[in-house]
Amino acid sequence: MKRLFAAVLVAVVALLGSNAAAKKAKTFEGIISYTITATGDPSITSSFEMMPAEMLIATLKTKGHNSVFSIMGQKTYLDSKKGTMTSLIDMSMLGMGTYCMENPYDGKTTTGKAPVFTGETKTICGYTAEKVTIASTDSATIEAWVTREMTTDAAVPMLPGINNCVPLQFNIETAATGMGTIKLTLTANEMKQQKVPADDLVPPKKCQSITTEELNTLLQSIRNFGNDFDE
Repeated sequence: MKRLFAAVLVAVVALLGSNAAAKKAKTFEGIISYTITATGDPSITSSFEMMPAEMLIATLKTKGHNSVFSIMGQKTYLDSKKGTMTSLIDMSMLGMGTYCMENPYDGKTTTGKAPVFTGETKTICGYTAEKVTIASTDSATIEAWVTREMTTDAAVPMLPGINNCVPLQFNIETAATGMGTIKLTLTANEMKQQKVPADDLVPPKKCQSITTEELNTLLQSIRNFGNDFDE
């Protein structure tokens, strides 16, 4: 079980570190819940598919436009006013602590290329969604389906360059500990329009700050931990 948790945790941490409107757009504030389907090593994909995943989106007068994406207890916070992306990494199940890693975030892709809206549409959760491709890096492309029938000023984790759209489905690829590439498809199954408490949109104060280099060292120790169970 610990080996599986270690593999999934590495994959999730790596993941956290991504026009056709027929109706008048409404501003969305609330919670989007997603169903996960996964392809790859069956010993790990089944664990992903049992995970809850959700996104909180809200505009706070004092804190700017915020969003939070959560999967397996690991969270990514985007704060447009501060221009930061903070990853909350909970390693307590491995006998470690809970860490916060904050980095600058300008909402743009590292490639500088704008997202491409393809014009292809389908219905998700009762809303018309359009397919968009995002060249997040020189070697990785994210495919997403977003709706303009609900709009938000908040930036969206893992979908750089997407503005004023609500993500209803997105596909991502990530690597687990020695188990190859895992492809995840997250599809919205419920959208709750509601007020989001301000405290839910900011990282907890009681977590240990960590740099990218320190995180990479921790992840390597987790990989080694998982490999020890293979021997």
